[in-house]
Order: sequence, then C-alpha cells, then structure tokens
Amino acid sequence: MFASSSIFAKSVTLTFNDSVRKDVKVELPRKFDKKDKWPLIISLHGYGGTSRLQNYYIRLGAFQNDFGFVYAAPDGLKDSNGKGYWNASEFCCDFDNSQVNDLEFIKNLIESIKNSDQIGRIDTDKIFLIGYSNGAFLASTIACSSEINIAGIVTISGTSDLRNPMGELVDENQLNCEHQRPIPVLHVHGDADKTITYDGFDNGRTAHVGAVAQLKRWGIHNGCDEGLVKIESVINATNFVKGKETQHFEMKNCLAPVEHFKVQGGVHFGIYKKSFTKRILNFLLD
Repeated sequence: MFASSSIFAKSVTLTFNDSVRKDVKVELPRKFDKKDKWPLIISLHGYGGTSRLQNYYIRLGAFQNDFGFVYAAPDGLKDSNGKGYWNASEFCCDFDNSQVNDLEFIKNLIESIKNSDQIGRIDTDKIFLIGYSNGAFLASTIACSSEINIAGIVTISGTSDLRNPMGELVDENQLNCEHQRPIPVLHVHGDADKTITYDGFDNGRTAHVGAVAQLKRWGIHNGCDEGLVKIESVINATNFVKGKETQHFEMKNCLAPVEHFKVQGGVHFGIYKKSFTKRILNFLLD
C-alpha cells in the first residue's frame, strides 16, 4: 500500500501507491535517533474531520518531546458528501456503504511505520489509539480486534454499536471482542452531546450505547468491580465551558484501568486545554 517516504526535519511523510489515500505525516520526537524504541500514537479524526483538524483538536505535538513518542493522524476517505470518514461500526460512518476496510488500513499504516527505514524504532508493546467521535468508534473496534496489538485507547465523544448488521439489538454489556486481553481505556464525553448522546441512542434501526454503558462494557472485559468511582475534584478541561466542568471517575480492581472524564455541559465538539491533553498522555504513557 505504501510507497516511498520522504523526510522533513522531524517528520516522515509516507506516501501511497494508489491515489485513493492521502499521504500520512509521521511526527518524530527530538533525539529520535538516540533511543531504540518509542511509543506510537495513532490519532483518528471524527466524521467530516481531517488530520489537520485532529492535530488542532488533540494537540499531541505540544508534549511529544516531553513524553517521548511517535505519532500520526491519518485521513479517512471522503464520502459522496465530501466528508472524511472511517468505516468504524454499523452506526458510524460508512453511510455510502463503501465497505472500505479501515481496520486493515490502520494495520498497514502501523506496519509501514514499524518497518520504515526512516522511522522504525517502534515499541510494539506500546501502540496506542486516540479517537474522536467516528474515530472513537474505530479505536474501540480496533482495540477489540485480534489483528493489532493495541496497548491502550482514549475515546472522545464516541462509543460503539448497540445493533448488529441486521438491525437486531445486541447485549449492552458485551463488547464482543475477538480476544480476552485487558486494555487500558479512557473515555471522555460531554453530557450535553446531541450527536453521540451521553445516554445512548436507538431509532429501531441503528443505535449506539451511551458513555456509561460503554465504560461498563470495558469494565466487564477488564475484570473491574462494577460501577464508576469519582476520584478527584472537578477540573477545567475545555475552553467551551466556563469554569471547572469535568468530573473524573475510574473503575476499581481492574486488570487494566478504565477511567472516565464526564464533561458537564460539554457538547460533541470542544477544544480541550493543553493541560487536559497532558492528562490523556499521562493515562496512556505513565
């Protein structure tokens, strides 16, 4: 899938040998050549989004050198309305029924980064996904797949399906993962989100679980005690809501951590503070 790569300063651009996909810029930390292995973060945009918007929304570059990681924010394909999308789940967002395999695309991207002569140096035990909205659905799908060894995910404003391809309701408590490996999960969601609603959505044909139901699913998968426990005072996470608006919860006695930031009054899209991006990275990389 990938052809030649070219390097500019602290980034490598991977190009494609088919004209369908956009090039992917892979950002490298300072002193990249001084260390044998680096964590890799793939950041996935929402429906109608782009890699550029995702990098503005989740400002990983501000902390890349402090934390030390490689990252990339690829672009999904464009649909008939010209909007970027991922074929992530039944609910979202392959509305043209293209059947494109975006899990395979991300798998190939990771393999190309790992095997690139100009990059390489990836710690295969530390490959992480951050997904917003449609990208969050894809992150959850990939994490449940046995094809890619994902070390942890952060999902923002996106959950997973409540109905199968036939439109039938599925068990709200089951992720239906292809493996039993516990995975660290942090989910961020605004309780005023009208696009991917905090309490879930079902119109009888297509449906997604709510934020708490999604966390419960991961809690069961990770062997946690039932229920979310508040672990700190309200924090200021976003510029879109005045004051301290976000509650922080976790599940207890998990094989891998399950945490939740509930943005009170938060809508579907919001620019998060750099300090909040730092919290996300602390969750993944500490």
